[in-house]
Amino acid sequence: MGHWEWPLVLFTVLGQTSVGIIFCLWLLERKRGKQAVQAGPEYQKFMQSSVLVSGVLLAVAMIASLFHLGHPLAAYRALTHLGTSWLSREILLFVFTFGAWAYLALLSKRPGGKLTGVLALTSALGFLGIISSALIYTLPRVPAWNNLGPVIFFLMTGMILGALVTAVLSRKALAGGEMKQMLGIALGSVMGSAILYLLYFSGLEVTPEGAATAQALLSSPVFWLRAAVGWILPILLILNTISKQDNPQSQLIVLALTCGVVGELLGRGLFYVSAVGMQITALM
Repeated sequence: MGHWEWPLVLFTVLGQTSVGIIFCLWLLERKRGKQAVQAGPEYQKFMQSSVLVSGVLLAVAMIASLFHLGHPLAAYRALTHLGTSWLSREILLFVFTFGAWAYLALLSKRPGGKLTGVLALTSALGFLGIISSALIYTLPRVPAWNNLGPVIFFLMTGMILGALVTAVLSRKALAGGEMKQMLGIALGSVMGSAILYLLYFSGLEVTPEGAATAQALLSSPVFWLRAAVGWILPILLILNTISKQDNPQSQLIVLALTCGVVGELLGRGLFYVSAVGMQITALM
């Protein structure tokens, strides 16, 4: 088995969470714009704090990624291979995403500012960056990576944690229907992630190398901890919260987010461990 690659774990999970938050904010702004709902002071404060949190997460993610490089100060050289390298495209897209976020942060401080367009732009650039990150790993010589799994699970992380963070930050600002929408996105994403993992395992069984990866994951206690903390507990907590929508349980939402974060970090660590190990096997 390989290493946990903590710089990449933090970069991918935190960066994807940041993009997920921006996307959820876009959904809320778009819905409010269509319904011509006036934004009160609590909602404006929520938008500003959410934009700030997303930017901090994105900045920390980008800094963490530098620790994976042998020469962090030479990271700019990766941009010289845009025509052939998904890594170069990933870096450029996340730089653009951060630039769009900076403009978004400026607009969010202006009362009555229209954020729908810049939220859409920022989330679109971020999602393209996430897809570019995933495509780095779709290598023919690594059966555990050479499929749609990296793309799907990277996007699912953004949706799960983005929706849960937004729900936590918006506990006093959103109407019942809006909170239900955020929790519904989180619930659907967690359930979808668990189901897609089953399909992912069935796909791995096609090749001997893939079957070895599936066996290694299923025999790892960390995987079952990830399943319990990252899938089962969030599903139960979110369902409990939705059932009490007239009196949302803030503690349950925070606990669901905590479980989701731990689960996604463990899952991403296992992703690197299993795939790196298969890369060595595939090259033997």
